[in-house]
Amino acid sequence: MTKLLETPKELAERVGIPVTNVRYLIREDMLDHIYTAPGKRNPKILSGAWEKYVTQFTVKAEPKEASSRREG
Repeated sequence: MTKLLETPKELAERVGIPVTNVRYLIREDMLDHIYTAPGKRNPKILSGAWEKYVTQFTVKAEPKEASSRREG
């Protein structure tokens, strides 16, 4: 069963990154989230938000041309 909301700590543990990175992404509005308490406290990450972030910010690898490799 998928949880509808995760804490920053739960997300960090699930995806294997430090909780400080998750909190940074929240603070910079790069990761979809909601606040469940007044005063922008107690953020929760919505189900699918991490997957959306990864899709949006993945840098696609592009093979370099053979001629540019020989020059360097």
